[in-house]
Amino acid sequence: MEKKRLAVCLVSMLSFSTWVTTGAEAQDIATKAFDLRMTGQLDEAMAILGKAVSKNPNNASVQYELARSYLHAGLGNPRKMADMLTKSHDSIEKAANSAPDDIACHMFSGHVAFMRGYLSLMTHGDKLATKAHFQKACEGFESAVRLKPDYKQAMLYLVELYGELPEGMVQNKALAQKYTSRLEGIDTVFAAKAKAILSSKDTSFWKNVLKRNPANADVLEELGKAYLKDNNIENAVSCFEKAVESNPQKSYLFLDLSIYHTFSAMRARRDQALMKKHATSGDAAVTRYLDSKPIQPMQAYALGVQSKYQSHLGHKEQGKALFDKAKTLDPYFSKATGCPIPDLFIPPGTISQAHRYLARPY
Repeated sequence: MEKKRLAVCLVSMLSFSTWVTTGAEAQDIATKAFDLRMTGQLDEAMAILGKAVSKNPNNASVQYELARSYLHAGLGNPRKMADMLTKSHDSIEKAANSAPDDIACHMFSGHVAFMRGYLSLMTHGDKLATKAHFQKACEGFESAVRLKPDYKQAMLYLVELYGELPEGMVQNKALAQKYTSRLEGIDTVFAAKAKAILSSKDTSFWKNVLKRNPANADVLEELGKAYLKDNNIENAVSCFEKAVESNPQKSYLFLDLSIYHTFSAMRARRDQALMKKHATSGDAAVTRYLDSKPIQPMQAYALGVQSKYQSHLGHKEQGKALFDKAKTLDPYFSKATGCPIPDLFIPPGTISQAHRYLARPY
């Protein structure tokens, strides 16, 4: 009897050891793939992830990184974006089902579902399918909040979804207000952001918030964006500079400034002098972002933006050189106008602390 019990214990120990080794190996594979992707080697990353998935399709860490890789590939090739989003969705769903307590999986699931819904909405896709995507986005962020009740970033996404999406989708003002009220007890600045989503606020609102939160980088960011809405560039730039000085990780605000100039240049295309002025200013804003030495995929994205500016300014050769440099850094650098979501570039196993509005250009 003792021998039999000992044999059962040995089998159990071996099984547990195999499970631990497999999990550790999968995490190593995900990390290796992430490192490859961050250094411009997405094809190589997807190759090792594909092999790992073929051996164990239910490993959450591998499926999570594969989902991010598919999205990265889609941003680099807009013609394949819809297909890549579908593949990303399938992978992140497998990850979330395999690891129901993994907050990062649910957060990324929310982002992918929102992007599918937004793409469908912009291309006048099937309304029921579009609504289903947005509902799935809400489910992803709500799952993250259930697991982390003070997750203010996820709550703010829910305020945006329930508060700003068109009627007939998932608009629910009561739920948006519910999450706004919850934020008031967690973070007053995020609560102010939520109130601004539900009722557009001007510079005076954010000036008052800044008085109560002096030098707060988030508030300075919002005030700067409010100035952009008023086309008050000088004050917007001043706010962005102060925000970056307070929190250097907000250097992306210079990219937001460039996006503002991109849209302004597009609106001014019949006025060549004004168009060139905005293109020149946008190019300068990207240079300021590049001076912050961003991670390689974002550096490639920024260079790609600069290549467009240079081409529109008539500097075709310089534009091509910048484009080629971007391709060297990351063959799949994002071709989208808006910045890639930060969650695409955080290390595996990390819970995102970033917040970037879902449907706004900046």
